[in-house]
Amino acid sequence: MSHALGRLRAIFDDPLFVNAHGTMGPTERARSLAARVDEVLGKAELLLASTDRFDPRTATLDLSVMAAEYVEYVLLPPLMERLRSEAPGIRLRFQNADRERAFDLMERGEVDFRLAWWAEPASTLRFKALFNDSFVCVARRGHPGVRGARISEAAFVEAEHVVVQRTRSGLSYEALESAFARRNHARKVVLHVQDALSLCNVVSQSDLLAALPERFATRLAPVFGLQVLAIPLTVGLARQSLYWHERTHKLASHKWFRELLTSVAAAV
Repeated sequence: MSHALGRLRAIFDDPLFVNAHGTMGPTERARSLAARVDEVLGKAELLLASTDRFDPRTATLDLSVMAAEYVEYVLLPPLMERLRSEAPGIRLRFQNADRERAFDLMERGEVDFRLAWWAEPASTLRFKALFNDSFVCVARRGHPGVRGARISEAAFVEAEHVVVQRTRSGLSYEALESAFARRNHARKVVLHVQDALSLCNVVSQSDLLAALPERFATRLAPVFGLQVLAIPLTVGLARQSLYWHERTHKLASHKWFRELLTSVAAAV
């Protein structure tokens, strides 16, 4: 206490407290400071109260999320249903997955959340695992390489494939390439497209094969009349986690949204 008082006396160039008739009392300088300190503390209490309180029913908030196409496709319908019901004032902006720029965008506060998977996330990021997905093969109905809702390893590796361009499919692309390489095969990729809708459209009208995360494939297959088949190779999982920056970790609004997104992801 005496050390702290000594620092304050040096800062304000005033004794602040003096001995008067055997008791310590404040100087006039201390009295004037006390009024200002009370004012500052009052403003601080109001500030803390405003940041700690978050009512989703009345809040107005813009949030940005970076996610792969398939995660956006799978999560958005149930997520928006919950938001319209529980937090109608929250507006979302989803943007393309960009592994090269993702961390920098989060550091600068231009992206609030990322749905993806980092093997070694930066120390300034927090994360929570959401779900894993297996990869499956999609083929048109009547494909000559499919026998009894199954495709052999030989037919799978000999077929020509279509893929979503690597800059957008990222780890999914690499998981399939690694699976082929482990069996000493090279995937015969004859077409790169911009998105999964184009991929499914061309698969439905050709003998090309493709691989997609299972949750994505099972939703798109009925739309395009495709078969969903087990891949006859050992392929790594598509892992999805939720990432956010340390500086937003204690924001009540962000905490609420993380809990909502976790709940939605658990049900898809």
